[in-house]
Amino acid sequence: MLKNRNIALVIILSIITCGIYQLYWLWVTISSLDNEGQASNMPAVAQFILMFFYVGFILFGLNADANINAIKAKRGIPTTDNKVLYIILGIFLPIVLVCLVQNEINKLTPAA
Repeated sequence: MLKNRNIALVIILSIITCGIYQLYWLWVTISSLDNEGQASNMPAVAQFILMFFYVGFILFGLNADANINAIKAKRGIPTTDNKVLYIILGIFLPIVLVCLVQNEINKLTPAA
């Protein structure tokens, strides 16, 4: 289930825990997006394992974009193609990619 999270808190907790919270966030987000969107081209476990390699954030961005657009299409919300942006951010600024994906999830879920 997708969860509305404070983006600043995700960043702060990731920094304070030396990236452990970011790994938790990635696992929960990958699993939730795969369950809800069902548009990924690989299993959630494989995506998470690839996070430990440089290519992981690129694949995360591609699959997140596909799943977010699938969720938007199911709900009748106009979709946007952010693949190129997510690839660039996955290579150079993964933390910004995390922020953008969480922002898109926050738009799809009600505030808690």
